[in-house]
Amino acid sequence: MARMIKELILSNNLLLMILGVSGLAITLLIFQIASKKQIGITLEKWFAVLYIFMSPHVNVPPFNYMHFINITDPEGGVIKQLPYVFYPWIVFILCGKFINFCKHKLVEGLLFVVLRNPAFSLYCWLPITSTLWSLVPDITLKAGIAFTGFTVVGFYIGARYEWHELSALVRWGYTSVGIVSFLRYPNVTRELSGITSHKNSLGSIMVVSTALWYLHYSQGAKTQKERWIALAFMFFSFYLVRTTSSGGSLVNSLMLIVVVSSLSFLSKLKFQWAFTCIVGFTIFGIIGSIYIIDNLESIVVGGLGKDLTLTGRTEFWPQLIAAANQRPWFGYGFEGFFQQALIGKETPAYYIYTTSGFQPKTAHNGSIAVLLSFGYPGLVLIIISVFTNLIFAVRQLSRSPLSQAGIPIIYLVFIVLNNLTEGSLCDIGDVWLAYVLITVRLSIDSGKSPSSNRRISGGDLVAPSSSRLNHD
Repeated sequence: MARMIKELILSNNLLLMILGVSGLAITLLIFQIASKKQIGITLEKWFAVLYIFMSPHVNVPPFNYMHFINITDPEGGVIKQLPYVFYPWIVFILCGKFINFCKHKLVEGLLFVVLRNPAFSLYCWLPITSTLWSLVPDITLKAGIAFTGFTVVGFYIGARYEWHELSALVRWGYTSVGIVSFLRYPNVTRELSGITSHKNSLGSIMVVSTALWYLHYSQGAKTQKERWIALAFMFFSFYLVRTTSSGGSLVNSLMLIVVVSSLSFLSKLKFQWAFTCIVGFTIFGIIGSIYIIDNLESIVVGGLGKDLTLTGRTEFWPQLIAAANQRPWFGYGFEGFFQQALIGKETPAYYIYTTSGFQPKTAHNGSIAVLLSFGYPGLVLIIISVFTNLIFAVRQLSRSPLSQAGIPIIYLVFIVLNNLTEGSLCDIGDVWLAYVLITVRLSIDSGKSPSSNRRISGGDLVAPSSSRLNHD
């Protein structure tokens, strides 16, 4: 049906003209409405929710065509060029907000990120610059442009909103993915992937959603009604984690619940002990995940739900590391390694198989994915960036209310555990967006004095920010 409508529109010049004039009129109308301050604030926040909703590559038209990932498709056609139209349209509609941000907050926000987390700043240049050494420079260039655009929007959202607002935006964005998935596939069966590309993608989103709603229930909710709503969405998110039948997502979800439950205890410890506890817990989670992978037949199949795809990863990971060691300084370029179908034997990925004959198309591990794309320098940069963020996040425990300080800790623990079996840190998707959000926000907050971080509790979705960086 969608293809028929597209062909009908593109083949009729008169219809195209009518749609163009109508679109211009609607754009001017929305522009005038958005010029009102409160309406502009609301529209801006709904765009942020929409962007978070689209971030995991949802397959619901027209949102699937608005994602930056479409820029990387060499045979996408006209419809895949929608990001080149959609985001300039958003900038025009909300130009007052963007101009104000650029005049008063952009330089300050950039300086905080560059000075407080320089490893992250350098890493963000690698996707574009890796075009110089990529096996497929044309594909790497497009992917680098998509990565940069995706990251820039994430930087804006992270710099624009405080923690309690970011939490609300992310919670509603992720919950929307779950709700639409449930409504679109009401007859829930095992291994539900919903409107995402894979069950593990939906599972990871619902893992974070479960933890954030639990955090809001236990620390951020102001009224009993809010607590009941948070509890309901927490159980709904956890229910969807189970329907994906992803053993890794279930384990990660339980671990994050433990993390949230431990925040009060951690906030009372000195920095050194709190940092040690979080690092120790993360290492324990990694060891536990590895144990589950190695004993999948006896543990996961019987207890957590069948997820046998993990066993093959331990077979091809050593092969991928060996391939990375052939180009240790620069790697193969962003999106440059797994191009078997395009360049065949020119990439070592062509020769990588498991004993069952499976040929991987992704690394299924964040560290290995970064290593293949950018070599050991890129891997060192992202590791330093993660540890820098972890230091800032632990410091936030004594500077901010737990409803806010718990958000970056939840995400950092999740990102480390998730990237043990997924290469999400090297994807243009929801995990990278979340990492950008927490990095930008932590960098900005770390540049403030402790007294300037007022201990305010969570706010609702449409409440304007009260900080100096977010003041309109």
